[in-house]
Amino acid sequence: MSDPDEDLELQALQRLLDDAFQATRPRVGFDDELWTRMQARRPLPNRIREAFAGLIQGIRAVPAIPAAALAAVLVVVIGVSVIGLSGLVRGNSSAASTATVGGAFDQAPQAGPPRAAGAFGRLPSPALSSVGSQAVVPAPVNPDGGTLAGQGSLTWIGQLTLNISSAPVYRYQEPTTRAADQFASALGAVLQGRPSGFLGTYEATDYTLRVRGTIQVPAAAPAYFVLSAPSMPAIKAAGAGPADIAGLFLAEHSLTPQWSYTVATDDSGGLLKVLFLRQLAVPGYGPAHVVDQTGVPYGIEVDLQGTQPVLASGPLPVNLDSAVYPIISVDQAVRLALASTPSPLAGPAALPSVALTQAELVYVLVPAGDHSFYEPAFLFSGTYQSGGVTHEKRVLVPAVDPAQRS
Repeated sequence: MSDPDEDLELQALQRLLDDAFQATRPRVGFDDELWTRMQARRPLPNRIREAFAGLIQGIRAVPAIPAAALAAVLVVVIGVSVIGLSGLVRGNSSAASTATVGGAFDQAPQAGPPRAAGAFGRLPSPALSSVGSQAVVPAPVNPDGGTLAGQGSLTWIGQLTLNISSAPVYRYQEPTTRAADQFASALGAVLQGRPSGFLGTYEATDYTLRVRGTIQVPAAAPAYFVLSAPSMPAIKAAGAGPADIAGLFLAEHSLTPQWSYTVATDDSGGLLKVLFLRQLAVPGYGPAHVVDQTGVPYGIEVDLQGTQPVLASGPLPVNLDSAVYPIISVDQAVRLALASTPSPLAGPAALPSVALTQAELVYVLVPAGDHSFYEPAFLFSGTYQSGGVTHEKRVLVPAVDPAQRS
């Protein structure tokens, strides 16, 4: 029999914890601290008795945080309108739709208001993919990600209206093993080890989870990888399409993206890939895609075999600070893009002229040691024919004013 005063005290503390989750997201470590206080106030004989009665639960100093309370999962509502992705997704992307999901982790409400303009000091410049000596321009990229040898003259026949003269730069601290453990615990996965190159490997009832930090070269954000076990059940939803199935899988595992995104599918390989392409907010402009160093958008990827999820991967949730920086004008960006054609790598016949027809503001990752940045850039693109095949040419131009970059 437990002491009545003890029960009343525990009930009061439990209500405090429940109220904290219901009213607002608690500060980082609040639930761990509160649970520790609850355990510390229990009489010593009771704690010893419970430790021997339930060894497994006694091992866990802090229980897994309820996924529904921690993740504040937002239901994925996916349209089925089919539009082309204009070659911005690896492979033959067969469908795309737009969804607006408010960010909790990555839009950084926990980090407070944006910092003062230029608060991060001089920024490191993006190391964009290049051909020749011009680092500002990547090689032409095939829809399947292959690189073409040789480039010709570039022209700009598109139109881009930009009514802003500055844009936020986002920064995050490199995640630690503790952060990876907390993320895994929130999903209900238990630490198994820390293999080289990863912050941790974890096991759940029906999948294996791996978490790694930032990769410096080529730049890649901190990420998680969920590999399903044979025991993982298929997603059952009458009339659901691939995007809906992927969204349900993410919601069931507390992995629903908590940032704005667009959705695309890719059926070019043996598995059907559903891509939740990440976006970052730009006041006065709208959401801007996060792209890799060749200009390809990325985010969360769910690989499906029928209705069976096989693999899911995406950026590890991190808190983002932001600070506003001046950016170059569209005219300056166009001049840099057109002037950036490097020396030919092949004969004149291999150098087609390319008309750039589209441009948008995007974000690229710039690693910088124990912290990294998402910096704005201009992405220009256009298509051309070579050998009877349509290819896409992409040009990335850093948007932050050169005076603010190292």
